[in-house]
Amino acid sequence: MTPDRICVDVLLPLRLTGEVSYFLPEALQDAVDVGSWVTVTFHGRRYLAVVSRKGTLEEGIDPSAVRDIDEVKTGLPLISNAQMDFWRSIADYYLCTLGEVFKSACPAQFFRQVEKKRSLRKKLPQYESKPEAVLSAAQQKAMASIENFFHKGRKPVLLDAVTAAGKTEIYMALARKTLGKGRGVLYLVPEIAMSRQLEQRLGAAFGEKLLIWHSRQTPAVRKDIYDKIVSAGEPYIILGTRSALLLPHGDVGLVVVDEEHDSSYKQADPAPRYHGRDLAVMFARAHSADILLGSATPSLESVYNSRTGKYGYVELKERYYGEPEIRTVLIDMNRAWAAHDVKGSFSMKLVNMMREALDRKEQIMVFRSRRSYSSYVQCPHCGSVPRCPSCNVALSYHKFKNVLSCHYCGYQTAYEPVCGDCGCEGLVMRGAGTEKLEEELQQLFPDAVVARFDADVTASAREEKKVLDGFRNGGIDIMVGTQMITKGFDFANLSMVAVINADTIVSLQDFRSDEKALQLLAQLKGRAARRGSAGSFVIQTWQSDYPVLKDAAAGRYDCDSLLEQRRVFSFPPYVRMISLTVRDRYEGRVFRMADEIKSRLSKLPGIEFMGPMTPAVNKVQGYFMVVFWVKLAKNASAKAAKQRVAALVAQMRGYIKPPVDIVVDVDPY
Repeated sequence: MTPDRICVDVLLPLRLTGEVSYFLPEALQDAVDVGSWVTVTFHGRRYLAVVSRKGTLEEGIDPSAVRDIDEVKTGLPLISNAQMDFWRSIADYYLCTLGEVFKSACPAQFFRQVEKKRSLRKKLPQYESKPEAVLSAAQQKAMASIENFFHKGRKPVLLDAVTAAGKTEIYMALARKTLGKGRGVLYLVPEIAMSRQLEQRLGAAFGEKLLIWHSRQTPAVRKDIYDKIVSAGEPYIILGTRSALLLPHGDVGLVVVDEEHDSSYKQADPAPRYHGRDLAVMFARAHSADILLGSATPSLESVYNSRTGKYGYVELKERYYGEPEIRTVLIDMNRAWAAHDVKGSFSMKLVNMMREALDRKEQIMVFRSRRSYSSYVQCPHCGSVPRCPSCNVALSYHKFKNVLSCHYCGYQTAYEPVCGDCGCEGLVMRGAGTEKLEEELQQLFPDAVVARFDADVTASAREEKKVLDGFRNGGIDIMVGTQMITKGFDFANLSMVAVINADTIVSLQDFRSDEKALQLLAQLKGRAARRGSAGSFVIQTWQSDYPVLKDAAAGRYDCDSLLEQRRVFSFPPYVRMISLTVRDRYEGRVFRMADEIKSRLSKLPGIEFMGPMTPAVNKVQGYFMVVFWVKLAKNASAKAAKQRVAALVAQMRGYIKPPVDIVVDVDPY
């Protein structure tokens, strides 16, 4: 064995700081190139890997420690140099390893050998073709402005359009032009539910050119789509969630990021912890593609970028079906309660408004930010609250399944109405979730059809479709849901949207909480009166004087004041931010590590930091946590300061044995 033998460096789906070298058997040397797939043994386990370099063994590596590859995997598409370069840029920006990006981009499960009885072409649904929509004068003007920005130079364009303005028709018109030029289109949405409702509209327009991509598809279907993208001989349009950005696309000419403000675009775990909107901008730059970001309530980051000239800016403030008359009502639950004007979770004023809407044969949407029947249960004798054994949170009661469930780790246990501490019977339900509201509404309006739309329902694609179709065709009168009901739905007969316990929306411990609350409430208001008819938007709250709720009731989304708050307190978009989360199963080790990190951060030039802070939920899945927020000035030295933070994290991961985990999140959301 000599260093002159041909060897390869490979990417492994692991958090390694570099690639690993293997020798190529002589018989396989012509069958392997950069981008080829191979299997290798690493620390006693076999992995599917990608070749990142082919040549001789690098100087300084002991040849006796280098093994041969196990085999070459044929039938899998080569990973291009451009794709690897994109992975490297992701790893560099989000301070993670190339192996973590590779694992996220090419999960092994859809590369396993699976037998499929039918081809992808036969699996594709048959869409009913519909004539191309005619753009209004306002839409045509907005589209012309967008294209003008595209022609001037490939800068991202922000489309700031009110709800029901017809953004989708503009997206589709731009997509037709791009496909007509022989280039592909990537159309991103924040939620799977949105992709399902858009599929029919896009399918009617683009037929078999349309491909759907999201995490709930089976490995076999995802493998089929992956192969089709790689071998595409003609342009396609992909409708997908954020992970569609990591596919090995060919020639993409247009990227659309719908509802660009939505926090669902942020990848929380595992690394890379990217934001789909920001990664889409990087993707478009790498592919020399145009990119359009659309929202009725743009993120402050995008507003800031448009004001500083980094993004183009286009307004569309005219609704497609004309301006509806939406009556906004802010109900003070303190007064309603004092006047005994409350029935369950609903004020009688809201109940009467709902009854009038139902009498007019109109539909109602009720929003509650929490699913379950009750937020928690409590013993009235000793005050004990059942808590998750792995997380520092109370268990929520789900009546439909009769279980207590943790919404952080998924732990469930059968519900018994007996206190685990004192043995007394008769636990009390506290806080109404969507299940409880559904039950109350059925009692209040026995002649109405009530349905629920939350994560428990949408876990089944069939149930999700059943509820959406039922509400769309008028078979359901009242739909109760969580954030999912805000995601761009268009229901012609919906005339009232009601927000129950709006206080939970504005009580988050997050510097973005006011922005997120205003965006959510504006999106909810936009669901009502979609087709130009009159409608009502009702907010029930115990904090009727809270500024954000008053702004929402008045229809204000004041970016200027929100941006000024961020500037004064040095938060994004005026600074770059990195969060460092220290977590371990032993609380003492977490605080020992946090003290050392604080000491070392204080010595780094070019940064400010806050922490260590204990989050509201300081234990999840058995891990205790503390958090640091690191701020970097937006200047020429920011990249160097960022690398100093990365180097510190690398040092600290070996400070305590066994290592304490440090989660790095660039641009936390």
